[in-house]
Amino acid sequence: MELYLARDAFESVKLLPTSAPLWQRLCALTDALGIDQKSKLIDDISSLVLPSSDADWLRCGALACLTRNPVWFDRQATLASIETPPDAVMTLLGLAWYHAMARAPESDAFVQLLQGIDAPRLQRLVAAWLPRSSAKSTLISNPPAVPLAQANLRFAIYTPQVVGNAHGGTTLTLNMMSILTRLGLACQVFSAQEANILDANSHSGGIEFLGQVAVEAESLVLNVPGSMQIVLPNVDLSLRLRFEQVLAAIHAYQPDVVIFVGFMSPLVYSLYESYPVVGLSIHALPPIAPVDVWLSADPTGDSALWRDLPAPQMTHYPFRFWPQGKAVPIDRMRWQIPASAVMLITTGSRLDTEMPVWWADRMLAFLEAHQDVHWLLVGIPDGWQHPSLSAHSRIHGNTKQLALEAWLAACDIYINPPRIGGGATVAMAMEQGLAVLSLANSDGGDKLGRWAAASVDAYFDQLSTWVGDSTLRQQVGIALKARFDERLDVSSIQAQDGLIAACRAAMAAFNLRTEGGHVCTFFAGGIKRRQTRGYFWQSTLSQSGLVLFAA
Repeated sequence: MELYLARDAFESVKLLPTSAPLWQRLCALTDALGIDQKSKLIDDISSLVLPSSDADWLRCGALACLTRNPVWFDRQATLASIETPPDAVMTLLGLAWYHAMARAPESDAFVQLLQGIDAPRLQRLVAAWLPRSSAKSTLISNPPAVPLAQANLRFAIYTPQVVGNAHGGTTLTLNMMSILTRLGLACQVFSAQEANILDANSHSGGIEFLGQVAVEAESLVLNVPGSMQIVLPNVDLSLRLRFEQVLAAIHAYQPDVVIFVGFMSPLVYSLYESYPVVGLSIHALPPIAPVDVWLSADPTGDSALWRDLPAPQMTHYPFRFWPQGKAVPIDRMRWQIPASAVMLITTGSRLDTEMPVWWADRMLAFLEAHQDVHWLLVGIPDGWQHPSLSAHSRIHGNTKQLALEAWLAACDIYINPPRIGGGATVAMAMEQGLAVLSLANSDGGDKLGRWAAASVDAYFDQLSTWVGDSTLRQQVGIALKARFDERLDVSSIQAQDGLIAACRAAMAAFNLRTEGGHVCTFFAGGIKRRQTRGYFWQSTLSQSGLVLFAA
C-alpha cells in the first residue's frame, strides 16, 4: 500500500510539478518506503523530465532531503538567478546551512558543502534587490587616535537573528554590546530576523523545514549596567521587505562602524558598500560575507577561504564568552545517580541529527564496558529516540536547555559529538572546570587547543583515560578553566582593547578601499561633526513597522 501511495503521489507531481505541497507529499511517502523501493523511486524522480526551472527547483529540494546528498543543493543553487524571489534563495541558504551544521562532522566537510552552493553568489542575488547607497563623504587621511568615547562614534551591530541568551549569535551580540556600553559608546543592534521566512515551505520540495523562531525578550540582558536598543522588524512581512527596512534603519542611525555578528547575510553585502565592517563569525571560520576585519578565533585562520569575497584583515580574537561564575549544580539524585559515578553530559538543539549512529554505537559500547558511568543528554526533542540508544538505565534525557551551567556543574566530562558546532557549550563546560572531549577541526575543538582529539580513536582513548583517573580528569578541568580565563573571556580588558583596535583598522581599511568614502571622526584636540548623509530610501521608514526593543 505504501508503494502504491508513493507512486500515485509521483503521478500527481508529474501533472503539476510546480506545486510544493505535492512534492512534499511525494517526499514524505518516498521516505517511508523500504530501501529498494525508495531507491527505485528516487531514480525515477531524478530522471523525470520537467517543464521549467521552478519545477526543477522543487525537485532538487525533495532529492536533497531524501538522499542527504548535498549535490542536490548544489544543483538547486545553479538554478537561482536575479529573477528568483529573495525569500526562495534565503530558504535554500538556510536549508543548506542546516544540512552542513547537522551532518558535517568537521570543518573541511562543512566548508565543502557551503562552497558547493556558492553561498556568496546566492547572497549577492538577494542583495541585488536592495537599494544602493547614494551617500557622498570625504576622506580623512591617517586620523590621529583619540579615545573612542571622545570621538563620539556610533556603532551598529547587525546580527541575522535575535532570539535569546541561549542562542549563540544572540549571546555574542549581547557580549559585543556589553563591551561598547561599558566604554560609554553609542550602539544599537539591528536584525532582519533572517531565519523567519514567511511561507518558507512553499519554496522547497523537501520535508525539512525552517522553523519560526520567537524572540525571548526577557532574556535579552546586558552583562554590565546600562540600557540597550534592538531594532527588529515585523516577521509577518516578507524577508525581502524586512531587509529593506532594516537597511534603511541602519542608514538613518548613521553608524561609523558596523559590527557583523554572524556567519552570512545578504545585508552585509549592502552595508559593506557604505561602512567599515568588522566581522565576528559564529563559527571558527571567516564570515561568508565581505568584511574589512575578521575577528578570528584561530591565529592561523584562512581569511581567503571563501572564493569571490575580498580577503579581510585577520585579527586574532579568541574572546567570545562572558563568564557566568561557578554554578550551583543540579542534584544528581533526581536520576538516582550516586555521587561516586562518573557523569558525562552532551547538549545541543540538534542532537537528533548531530549524533551519528556509528558514534552513538561506540558511546553505548563504552557505557557497557564502564558500569560506573552515566550519560546525560540535554536538549533531546520530545518523544525522540536515537536508533542506537534505546532505553538504558544509565542514559538520562532532558528536553530543556535552560540554565545549562547548572547541568554542566553536576557532571564530570563534557562530550561534544563529531559535529561542526558545540563551541559555546564547550566554553561553558571549560568555565565550569570540566574535562571536555571534542574532535579537532570543529568549533568545539577550536576552543580546546592541544586537548582536542586528533582522531576518533584518540577521542575514545582520551575518554577512557579520564574516566579511569579522577585526578587527571580534575587537572584537565583546571587547565581548561585557566584557558577559558586567558583566551575566551570576552569581559577582559584584552578583549575590549582588541575590539577597539579592530574597529580602528576597519575604518582605515574602508577609507583605502573607497578612496575616502567614509567620514572618520577621529581628530586630535576635539571632535569634528559628522557630515549629514542623504540616503534616498529613508522615506520607507515611516511605513516599516519596525520595533525598537529597549531595556
